[in-house]
Amino acid sequence: MAVFIALISFLGILIGGFLSLKALFKKQPKQKALLLTGVSFIVMIGAGFALPASPSIDIADKSIETNDQGTATIEGKTNDESEITLGGEKVETKNGTFSYKITLKDDQSQKLTFVASIGDKDKAETIEVKPSKAFVAFLNEAKQDQETVKKAETALVLAENKPTQKNYNEAATRITSLTNEQKDFIRRLAIVKDNVPIYEAVELAEINQTKEHVDSATALVAKATLNKDSLLKRLTTVQQKITEKEKAEKQIATAREAVEKAEQEPTDDHYNQAIARIKELPNGNAELTNRANNVKQTLTNQKEEAKRVAETQRRAEQEAQKTAEQAQAAAAAQTPETPAPDTQGIGQTVLVTPTGSKYHNRKCGNGTYTPATLEEAQARGLTPCSKCF
Repeated sequence: MAVFIALISFLGILIGGFLSLKALFKKQPKQKALLLTGVSFIVMIGAGFALPASPSIDIADKSIETNDQGTATIEGKTNDESEITLGGEKVETKNGTFSYKITLKDDQSQKLTFVASIGDKDKAETIEVKPSKAFVAFLNEAKQDQETVKKAETALVLAENKPTQKNYNEAATRITSLTNEQKDFIRRLAIVKDNVPIYEAVELAEINQTKEHVDSATALVAKATLNKDSLLKRLTTVQQKITEKEKAEKQIATAREAVEKAEQEPTDDHYNQAIARIKELPNGNAELTNRANNVKQTLTNQKEEAKRVAETQRRAEQEAQKTAEQAQAAAAAQTPETPAPDTQGIGQTVLVTPTGSKYHNRKCGNGTYTPATLEEAQARGLTPCSKCF
């Protein structure tokens, strides 16, 4: 509206001036023209005061550095009519000045754009805030401290999860090296220290797997403040292994007894019993298996020897029977009805059997007869058959 009035006033001045000049040349009255010009001038001046001012912003330092803590203060000037904003947020002004404090979070520069606004008019200035060398050094030191704390935390967590003496020592070394005392770390480390003997007792039980070690560790675990359930579970596993071990030892002892019996009395039954006991062993037993195999070989050898002896005896009997039959046939052909010569004769041939107590001069009944001299028959203690002599 003020702009419109100013334009009308300016137009009035032009018209008034034109009419004044016209009246001057024509020597006509100039009062109305001068009045129009004067009023228009006054109105234009008033409209000029009514026009809005332009936004103003002035920041002397376009680039500033932070202090050693990363903080910088930006100061600037503006007019009373302007509103200063940064990122859409209003910045307080006082008597045409403003101040804004910023703290950098890292070692990267940051650009800030301040905007002065009046109505729909804006004016902006951009400032770059740079980290000072002191602040960068501070950040590096803080970063190192954070890394040290992080390593200490990692070592402490490991010690809490697995409280061995080695892990405790590692955590203690890192915690004591911290520049700032960490009370929570110290408290947690003390708990780890109390649990180290408990954890080591469980490990010892796992290594030795004896009832005494399990009982000792169980008593300590009852006082544990770290991983108690996990430790109890591990001890339960150890106890199960001990039970399985005892069972296996009994099975091995039973199998060993069976093998020893088979070795002392090598029969098929004893061998089969030994093999059955060995097969019951969860992991087998190479030594007992080898010994059982030796028993089997012994049985095989015995069976083969018995078979060989039986075959030899069978062949001998067959040969003896054949010889006797041949001798009997020959004797019968020569003197079929003649009694045997005088038993007292030297070199006289008689017939004998493998198991009989008599000697004969002919085949007398069933049996296997073989020829022999009278002297040989008498030397064996045989007497003459009453049927033949």
